[in-house]
Amino acid sequence: MLGVQQSELPTWIEQGRALLDAGKPAEAEALFARAAAADGGSFATRLWVLRARMDQGRSDETLAALDTLEHAGERGIEMTYLYGMAFARRAEGYLEEGVTDSSVHMNFVDATNFLKTALEADAARFRDAWVPLARAAHAVAELDTARWAGDGAVAALPAEPQAWYARGRVAFAQFIAAETAQAGSPEAEKLWTEATTSLARAVELWVGGPASAHATERAQTELATAATELAHAQLWRQKAVEATDAYATAVGWDPLGVDYVEALQLLDAAPKAEPGDERPRGFRAAVELGKTRFDAHAAADDPRTPTLLWWLGWARFRDADWAGSEAAFQSAVARSSEMANAWFYVGLARQYRKDSEGALAAMHAGWDAAPDAMVTAIVGMQGSLRAFEDLLGWCATQEPARNREAAFLSEMLTSSLPREPRYWNNLGLFLRDEGEQLEIDAYKNKTPEPDKALLSDLYNRSYDAYQRALELAPDDPQLLNDTGLMLHYHLGPDLVKAEEMYRRAIALAEQRLEDPALTAADRERFTATRDDATKNLDVLLHPEKYEHEDAAGADGKTTGETAGETAEAAATNGGGG
Repeated sequence: MLGVQQSELPTWIEQGRALLDAGKPAEAEALFARAAAADGGSFATRLWVLRARMDQGRSDETLAALDTLEHAGERGIEMTYLYGMAFARRAEGYLEEGVTDSSVHMNFVDATNFLKTALEADAARFRDAWVPLARAAHAVAELDTARWAGDGAVAALPAEPQAWYARGRVAFAQFIAAETAQAGSPEAEKLWTEATTSLARAVELWVGGPASAHATERAQTELATAATELAHAQLWRQKAVEATDAYATAVGWDPLGVDYVEALQLLDAAPKAEPGDERPRGFRAAVELGKTRFDAHAAADDPRTPTLLWWLGWARFRDADWAGSEAAFQSAVARSSEMANAWFYVGLARQYRKDSEGALAAMHAGWDAAPDAMVTAIVGMQGSLRAFEDLLGWCATQEPARNREAAFLSEMLTSSLPREPRYWNNLGLFLRDEGEQLEIDAYKNKTPEPDKALLSDLYNRSYDAYQRALELAPDDPQLLNDTGLMLHYHLGPDLVKAEEMYRRAIALAEQRLEDPALTAADRERFTATRDDATKNLDVLLHPEKYEHEDAAGADGKTTGETAGETAEAAATNGGGG
């Protein structure tokens, strides 16, 4: 019986190695253990048991076993092979865990040395070492060894995408070196061709192979990484269409593994289509096509979908496809609360479509769900907040003015960009105008006076906002006038400090007006500020002259800006500009 089992050992070993290649290391280990038992525990057979354990994430355990065997006197090329494979697996495991210290490099160096020795001794027996060697040598920049291993990998494993990917990465690195040394040289062109054909073949084998080839998220991530490298290689030769398609493949297999910002920048810099060329190209085309490819294989509840939808919304937003953008962003936020900042872009998209009420609703939804996420969105868009500020201006110009909504939007801006004085000024302005409007309406309509606690809250928050604006721009005459107005009419009153602020506002405004280079807009603004502060000072010093005026009606007209009068400034320059 033992003789029969002995004769079956090579078959069992090959069957076990096939299971390893298929990503089934536990099943492979069971078959290897059976072979080792039939072989009386010889190391030539037992080595495959140790090899199978590596693919189960047990490289440290394998290395400990190897150290024990070495101390017991075990030597030979099998030990070299196993050490090399274990070091390679451990180094790659460190990378996946985010380890960045020298141990990663050291393990790759050891893997390179051991695996190269093993393959030189018996390439046929240790054929699964070709890919790990190519990766390890590439990691330590030993490109000649890496390329030798990459070529050996595709020769030994022509149907294995990992082999072609390893070769393609190395050829791409060699191309970059050759291109840097002499752009467009025959050597560079040859290496570029080898890199792109190898990477394309890897992607083709992954996508077109059996379902098992891309069934796991790990395999999909590797596929997407290979497709991304192919895109980069294509862009070195300005092949925008081919790069777009490669990026679409990456997006379509691993939406979380794509650097969308890098893809956007690279594809934006690629050549545009010639007249009549309708082939998909560019960032939006890559994401749209990637979404189609992803939907073809992904489950409806795939947790990666929201990220893909968010970037689809952004790609459409950049193209001013407001309806399409909103649809994608809405889908993203509906699937994941982590996408709450999508509400900011939904709001902007609605505002661009002149749906200001809908835009306000979106901003409230986002702020209620995740203020921090909305802050991040505003900070990222601070160079192009036109639609947001247009919405703020729209609130100010409604009849009656939507001061509370304008204050809400201003508060979003102060939370996001706290070093910008005009946003604090706007917040102070709209809170003050809301309080004044409540008082004016009560006076005109002969209704009970507004709730004192509400007015106190509005005016104190307004004053705090003006104070913050003054801290950032202490010499702005308009801010001084408006802050003095709060002390004069709404808080205290603190007439001594208000007088000081009015006088300083007048002096600073007159100083600014002496500048011959002042723009017409600024000249108009500083003139108005000087006149307002002068009138306010006169009212403070000579109140008897104004006893005949309707105080409630005068507050919003003669002592400071009102929302309606400053809507454009609030939306573009701000009261404290």
